[in-house]
Amino acid sequence: MNTNAMHDVVILGGGLAGLSLALQLRQRFADLDIVVLERNTHPAPLAAHKVGESKVEIGAHYLADTLGLRAHLDGEHIRKFGFRFFWSDGRDDLDGVTELGVSTVMPTPTWQIDRGILENHMGQLALERGIDFRDGCSVRGVDFGEGDAAHQVRVSSGDQSLTLAARWVVDASGRAGLLKRKLDLAVDNGHDANAIWFRIDDRLAIDQWCNDHDWSGRCDPPERWRSTNHLCGPGYWVWLIPLSSGAHSVGIVCDAAMHPMETMNTFERTLEWLHVHQPLVARACEAKRDKLMDFRFLRGYSYASKQVFSGDRWALTGEAGLFLDPFYSPGTDFIAIGNTYICELIALDRAGKPVGPYARLYEQLMLSFYNNTLSMYRGQY
Repeated sequence: MNTNAMHDVVILGGGLAGLSLALQLRQRFADLDIVVLERNTHPAPLAAHKVGESKVEIGAHYLADTLGLRAHLDGEHIRKFGFRFFWSDGRDDLDGVTELGVSTVMPTPTWQIDRGILENHMGQLALERGIDFRDGCSVRGVDFGEGDAAHQVRVSSGDQSLTLAARWVVDASGRAGLLKRKLDLAVDNGHDANAIWFRIDDRLAIDQWCNDHDWSGRCDPPERWRSTNHLCGPGYWVWLIPLSSGAHSVGIVCDAAMHPMETMNTFERTLEWLHVHQPLVARACEAKRDKLMDFRFLRGYSYASKQVFSGDRWALTGEAGLFLDPFYSPGTDFIAIGNTYICELIALDRAGKPVGPYARLYEQLMLSFYNNTLSMYRGQY
C-alpha cells in the first residue's frame, strides 16, 4: 500500500534522539508534518531498557530547557550528585583510595535518567502535540529522491506494508544505523573498547560500603549513591548509576586488549572479574543476583561517520551517526547539538534557502567537536 501524502519529516527511530528531535521541531514549527517510526512497542519497559542514563550539563539543559521537560525530570528522575571517581582496583576500603568528586550538589542540575520512563513520557507528549508517532514499525528501506523529488520510506507494521513520502528523512535508529549502512558511511575511529552492563532491581548503596564517619561526612548530603560513580583501574572503569524506578545500572567499560570480552561476557564471568578488580561491587551484586534484570555486552562501541548532514535533505542523529565513549556521558550532548543543527537545516529549507552549504558547515562543526574530544578517550584507558 502506498500513501500519497507528502510528510515534511520522517524520523527513523523513536528513542531519545528521534523523539527529542520531533519535539524540538514541533516547538519550532507548529504546522510541520512529522512522522516518527519506532521499531519497539510502547510503553517501553522501565529500568532494563537502554543505557545512556547519566546526563551532563549540555544534555540536561537541552532536555530541561530546550524541550521543556524540567518538571518531568525533577518529578520522575534522580537529581544527580555529579561525577565521582574512585581509583580502587582490587581494593575494598573506599576511605583509603583516591576519590575525586564534589562534596555538595552543584547548582546546575543534571539527572540520572530512567530511559524507559523518559521515552514513554516523550512518546506521549509527541502524540499530544500532533506528531504522528508510530510504534511497532520496521523500516524496510529508504529510496532517495533526486533533486527536489520526495524520498520514499518503506515500512512494515504487523501484516501491513506501506511507503511514506518525505521531504526530509532523519536516521535516529541508533546502532542499527539504517542510512549509515545504506550509504556506507561507517568509519573506524581507532578507539578499541568494549562494554558490558546489567541492571539490578534494587539500590546499590555505596554509602554503606564504608563505616568511616569522616569519609561519610565529607559529602553533604551523604548520598554518594546519587552520583555517577566510576570505580577505576588500569584499562577499565565500572559505572554505578541509580534509576528512579529503584533499580541500579552497573557496567564495565574496558580497553579491548587489556580486558578481553571473553573474561566478562556472561554474568557469572562478570562477577568473577569484579571479585578480582572491584570486590565491593562484586559482593553487592552477588548478594542481589536474584534481582538481576538483564545482561548485555557490546564490542567496539565507539565509531564515527563520514557524513552526518546532507544538502539532499537527510541527516543522522544520535548513535545512528556518531558515538564516542560513555566515560564523561556525552551522548545526549551530541544529540542536543546534532538535533539543533538539523532543525536549522530544515528551517533553511522551509524558507527556500539552499541547504547544502550550511549542511557542510554544520557537519564540519559537528565532526570537529567529535574529533577533538575523541583524543580524551582513544588510548587513554
